[in-house]
Amino acid sequence: MKILRLTLAMLVVASFIAAAPAQVVIRGGRRVPAVPPNPQSLMALQQDLINAIESMKTALPIYDGNRVRSIHAAHAALVIVDREINGPKAATRTLPTVKDGGKRSDYTSGQITGSQTNMRNGYAGLQQALKDLVGAMGSNPNQKGLRVKAHIQTASAEATNAIQLHAAQG
Repeated sequence: MKILRLTLAMLVVASFIAAAPAQVVIRGGRRVPAVPPNPQSLMALQQDLINAIESMKTALPIYDGNRVRSIHAAHAALVIVDREINGPKAATRTLPTVKDGGKRSDYTSGQITGSQTNMRNGYAGLQQALKDLVGAMGSNPNQKGLRVKAHIQTASAEATNAIQLHAAQG
């Protein structure tokens, strides 16, 4: 009889353990369940980065190198995301060939306005990528996730500098 009760008690305890979250993250002194990575967010992150790069590529080459640095940082993040989705032996996405150094005087105000819009759209894509990165990493990020975040933050800072450079000039 004691063995039956002990077995039943062990089953009850085991069911509670199985129902509990597998990982717990301590934040601000309190324990919260770990949020697992989300593959759909990883795919959305990939698309956000592609869209941001494409928007910035269509901007004029008038940003004193900020546009190029932003595109290259976003590309570095995209390569890591591609490898996470397709595996380490997947083909590497080629680096976009873009150059800056155009003169503002070579373009009309309408072209510059359109270029600023393209840079803002690229920046918005980078901000969306940061949001999707949170879902893609879950609450317990690994080193790859942290590198992607750093690249996106660099890309965002360069895009902001590019936008502000020409917004200040009128």
